[in-house]
Amino acid sequence: MRLISTLECKPGMKLGKPVYSSTGQKLVANQMELTESIIARLNGMGYEYLYIDDPSTEGIFIEDSIRIETRMALRLSLERLLNQLSIHPVALLDGRLSVYNLCWESISMVMSDLKNPRDDTIMLIQVGSPSKDSATGHFIQNAIDVCVFATKIGISQGYYGKDLIALSLGGLLHDIGNFRLSQDVLLKPGALTEGEYNHIKQHSELGFELLKNEPGIPTSAALCALMHHERINGSGYPNGLKGDEIHPFARWVGLIDAYDAMTNPRSYRKALLPNIAMEILYAGAGTLYDLDKVEFFRKKLAIFPVGLPVLLSTGEQGIVARINRDFIQRPVVRVLKDPYGVTISQPYEIDLSQKLNIMIDQIGESVAI
Repeated sequence: MRLISTLECKPGMKLGKPVYSSTGQKLVANQMELTESIIARLNGMGYEYLYIDDPSTEGIFIEDSIRIETRMALRLSLERLLNQLSIHPVALLDGRLSVYNLCWESISMVMSDLKNPRDDTIMLIQVGSPSKDSATGHFIQNAIDVCVFATKIGISQGYYGKDLIALSLGGLLHDIGNFRLSQDVLLKPGALTEGEYNHIKQHSELGFELLKNEPGIPTSAALCALMHHERINGSGYPNGLKGDEIHPFARWVGLIDAYDAMTNPRSYRKALLPNIAMEILYAGAGTLYDLDKVEFFRKKLAIFPVGLPVLLSTGEQGIVARINRDFIQRPVVRVLKDPYGVTISQPYEIDLSQKLNIMIDQIGESVAI
C-alpha cells in the first residue's frame, strides 16, 4: 500500500483504504477500482491523497495512530463547535454552548486508541480528509494533529485521568481564539504588517477568555490556549513568561504546535521537511523549548511515517516501507524508481539506518511515484 496524490491516480488503480467524508460517511469502499469520474469527484472535493494497493507495495501496511472513526469524530466535533461559534459569536461566553459536551466523546476515543500498548511510536498520517485551504481547514487539521501528539506524549509520560483529559483538550482547543480574529489577516498570503501580527497574537488571550469559565474544561486546558506561544526564555507572548511560569501542558502544546506548523504548508510558504523542522526545534532547545521535551518528542515521533513517498539523495524514489524502532528517524525505504525516474521491475529496499550517507531530500506531493 502507498499514498499518492489524487492528481497522480489513474483509472484501474485499487483503493487500499476507504475514503470517508468529514462526517464519517463512506464515499468510496476499500478495494474499489478507481474510474475517471471517481478520481475527478474526489479531487474536486479537495481530497489530496489516496491509499492505493499495487504489487510493488505488497506487504506494506499503513496504520494511523488513531482509527478513521476517531479522526472523523474529532473533525465533526470541531466543525460543530466552529459552526456554533459562527452562528452565536458569544455562545461560549453566555453559556449557550458546551465545549466539553461537544468534544468529550471524540477525546475519549483518542485516549482509548492511543492507550493500545502495541506500539509507543507516533506515526501521524495526514491524509484521507479534504484539503486544508481555509482557516477552518487549517484549524481542524492542526487541532487534530496537536491533540493526537499531546495525548500520546501524555500517556507515555504517565498522565491519566483528569490530567490526561486536560492535556488532550488543551491540544485540541489551543487555537480556538483564531475564530475571533479577522480571517483575511489570518489567511493573508504575504508578510504581515506589525499591526496585523499584533492582531494575530491576540488569539491566545481570546482563546483563554472563551475557555476559562466553560463548565468541564479544566483550567490547565484553558491555559494551553493562553500560553502555547510563551517561550521559556521569555521571548514569547502574550505575557513574556519564563520557564516554570508557563504551565507544563502549555509548554508541551507549544512545542508540538510549532512542529506541526512547520511541517504543514501555509498560504505564504511551503511545508518544511520533518527532519528540518526537528532540527529547528533542537536549535531552540534550552532557550525556546525545554530540552528534555524536545528530546522526548524526537524519541517518540516517526517523522517519516510508513507509506510516505520519498526522494532519496541518490535520486532514487520510493516509499517508506518500515520504521526502525531503534532508529525511527532512519526508516527502510522501498525503491520504486531509479535515479533517472524510470520505474524498476524489481523493487528493492534500502535501510537508511545502515546507509547513513543517504538522506531523504523530498517527501509527499513533490515526489511523483
